Amino acid sequence: MGIIKRQTIQSSIYAYAGVGVGFLTQGLFFPHLFSKEQIGLLSLLISVSLILAQASNLGLNSAGGRFFPFFRDTDRQHNGYLLIATMTTLAGSSLSILALWLARPWVVGLYQAQSALFVDYYYVLIPLMVFTVFFAVFDTYARLLYDPVTGTLLQQLVQRILILLTGVVYWLGWVTFPQFVGLWLLAFLLPLVLMVYSVAQDKSLFFNRRFISVSPELRRNIFRYSALTLTTALSTQIIWTIDKAMLSTSKGLDDTGVYSTASYFASVIALPATALYKVSGTLIAESWKANDMNNIMTIYRKSCLNQLIAGCLVFVGVAANLPTVFAILPAGYESGYYVILWLGLSKLIDMATGVNGVILSTSRYYAYDSVFFVLLIFVTILANKLLIPLYGMNGAAIGAVLATFLYNFARTVLVGLKFGLQPFTWRNAAVLVLAALIWFVAELVPHHAGSWWILGIDVALRSAAIGGLFLGGIYVFNLSPDATELLNGGWSRIKKIVS
Repeated sequence: MGIIKRQTIQSSIYAYAGVGVGFLTQGLFFPHLFSKEQIGLLSLLISVSLILAQASNLGLNSAGGRFFPFFRDTDRQHNGYLLIATMTTLAGSSLSILALWLARPWVVGLYQAQSALFVDYYYVLIPLMVFTVFFAVFDTYARLLYDPVTGTLLQQLVQRILILLTGVVYWLGWVTFPQFVGLWLLAFLLPLVLMVYSVAQDKSLFFNRRFISVSPELRRNIFRYSALTLTTALSTQIIWTIDKAMLSTSKGLDDTGVYSTASYFASVIALPATALYKVSGTLIAESWKANDMNNIMTIYRKSCLNQLIAGCLVFVGVAANLPTVFAILPAGYESGYYVILWLGLSKLIDMATGVNGVILSTSRYYAYDSVFFVLLIFVTILANKLLIPLYGMNGAAIGAVLATFLYNFARTVLVGLKFGLQPFTWRNAAVLVLAALIWFVAELVPHHAGSWWILGIDVALRSAAIGGLFLGGIYVFNLSPDATELLNGGWSRIKKIVS
């Protein structure tokens, strides 16, 4: 757990620094710089490209997490794993590009009426997809070599700084919007180049085909696992992005722009989980290989509790500051108030159930995960089809909560039945009660109106009070030994600096 704790904290620091940049960019700068339609376009392009990127990898990234222990051998260049992953992704990307070309007439008919701007920039999906999928290949490879930090730094922080800079260039009037989109694409290309350079610096950029060595049994297992996890990964990505796609066809890019801005605030809650999944996946796969169920249970239980604590802290902080947030944003964005709360709840549910999906996907029961997600696609599409016409963007957010609850419930039950792993204790419930009480108290304190400085001070003081009360409650009642240890360590370092 020492490796997980250190790398998760390190990754979280980069991730939250990226959140600060992202908040300035997506939360404050872009809504004042671009129209809602343009923001909706950028969000939809990213959402669709993520689905294409998942398809282009043909499931091999997920298979790497499961089977890389059988490739690991530095002297033999890890038996050609990186070359296999790169060539597989190249083949998958070619198929995705062909599918995009063939699907264009259908897309034009579906989006022209409500979201014509997406049709105009349709082929931007090709470079965006390619940059995204190959970054994932090298990020996954680095993670499998026990370096989850570099990818987090590049994707969560560096990429967001580059996007902010492209916005500044547009704000200065140096480029038109089409030219801005070209610069925006470079913000996805440069992290890929730096990721490849990082792997090369670690002397792990192996492309010699003579070292490729995969036994027939391992090859069959990888093919089978990749096919099933491709279904799972695609289903997951579709579930996460179908709301924006369906909202764009039904209500248009303006609503998608508001929805995507609101979803950004909600996504802040899940950042600690992103860091944890990158670190824990490899260690759980190694634990399965060694049949170390005690270590898997320890990771599972601590992930549920500590992610819930982190998620509740951020959720309450975001929820309590929403009136101030919407005072800063341009008029019209206040319609996303409940979208943030609903989507935040979905992230909290996902975090509260910990690494259940990682445990399942790296176990011999990984096929069940694929079945769950295929069924869930139909549930999600049906929910959005019913709820979006009735409640607009709020309906899309409610559908996301429903989908998140269903698949995490199914995963948790299956992990409990098959492996006897039940991660929840009284501490999990106590964290929820503490968070609810602090949120209630925070809502009683009136918000201050005025200049940006006054609004900023209001957010800072309110957030500091929420953080102090929540972390103080966690410490006093010892709801998390890991959090207590972390707080004690931080306090010791502060005392040393002061003295």
